[in-house]
Amino acid sequence: MTGECYYCHGIVLPSEDGDILLDGHANHRIYMHEQCGASHDVIAQRTDGTDAVEITCPECGAVETH
Repeated sequence: MTGECYYCHGIVLPSEDGDILLDGHANHRIYMHEQCGASHDVIAQRTDGTDAVEITCPECGAVETH
């Protein structure tokens, strides 16, 4: 499954490191490169000691944990 990055419009492959698919919160899918999301401040490291990050959907504002 591939898509276009929400920010830079480049190809996103969710199976690759650094490529993200948000699809667990609403009826739309958002593809983005990790670097693009970080530069737009939608990715935040969790503070609970895990390696998980919280990603805010730029379209609707919902937060997913990855």
